[in-house]
Amino acid sequence: MHKFFKLLILIITLNLTIYAKTHSQDTSVKNSTLSQSMNNSTLETENYFIADKPLFTITGTKIQKKSKIKPIPLAIFSATYVGVFTLQHILQLNTIWKNLGEFHIMEDKNYALNVDKFGHFYGAFLSSYVLSQTLLECGLSYNWAMGVGAFLGLGYSTYVEILDGFAVEWGFSPSDFYSDLAGGLFFLGYAYLPFFQNFTPKFMYLPPKWFNSHSRKPSKMFIDDYSAHTFWISLNVYNLLPQNLKKFYPKWLDISIGYAARNLCFPLDTAFHCDPNISEPVLPYVWGNQKIIIALDYDLVKLLPDGPPFWNWLKQSLNYFKLPSPALEIGKEIRFYLLYPFPVNLGKLKF
Repeated sequence: MHKFFKLLILIITLNLTIYAKTHSQDTSVKNSTLSQSMNNSTLETENYFIADKPLFTITGTKIQKKSKIKPIPLAIFSATYVGVFTLQHILQLNTIWKNLGEFHIMEDKNYALNVDKFGHFYGAFLSSYVLSQTLLECGLSYNWAMGVGAFLGLGYSTYVEILDGFAVEWGFSPSDFYSDLAGGLFFLGYAYLPFFQNFTPKFMYLPPKWFNSHSRKPSKMFIDDYSAHTFWISLNVYNLLPQNLKKFYPKWLDISIGYAARNLCFPLDTAFHCDPNISEPVLPYVWGNQKIIIALDYDLVKLLPDGPPFWNWLKQSLNYFKLPSPALEIGKEIRFYLLYPFPVNLGKLKF
């Protein structure tokens, strides 16, 4: 999943560059084109939604019914995307791809109790979202931006998986690839099928020591500390309710279902000192505490006030990350949290 975060950081930088460039161009021509824009906007643009919420763009630009390519933003996007591929290839040829051999398959579907597979799914989904949003700024129509964004997001993930297959110490993981594919396909469903938009993937990261837990053994950085990761699907309850019940339910209050595996440990290496009193012996080669969480959730697009275009886009994008909230955690024991995953003690009561 660390590969996805590298891509995401570079894409965000790209978005800010395109935003600054587009904003500058828009300001310089605003006065001369205002009246013409007002006459033509309803004919050439179209409004899009995510379920019952408007779809915001980075600069507030209207989404074109037909592609009208903006050469400078597209050139920046293309150069950055190619640069990411090149830089990633060079860096990993000197690290995890340093020793290459014949292509081989190495399945690792259970080594983190599947938390990493949720990470691949979420990574493909979110990178497709960010890429498609950037392509809208380049002048592509909605259909082209969504389709090409998903293709490029999945293409990047597939490229990494294939090169892993040639690395002697690694290997092509079918379950990783299937998870990437599922994330990309879910994004397409999310983009084109309104019903899918009621189910939003979300991610939560918090250092385990913040909530009296333990980091994964082994882990080198936050990205591969799967004990700190929780993946969610958030349900837009208000939009799913029958019309006659909506007046009784807050628009911004969603419900999320999450999965986590705390205190992950590799027991075959005695250096990690895996403790069965802390980590449940799930498999001979991986211990941990699997959790299903049902939590209240906040729809930030509805909860936070509207503002300038970039603010609207930012709160829309932050809505793909889960914030602490009241929750019921189901594992070996069932526990209620006032602010999951942080334990709250009120005298003898523990929440």
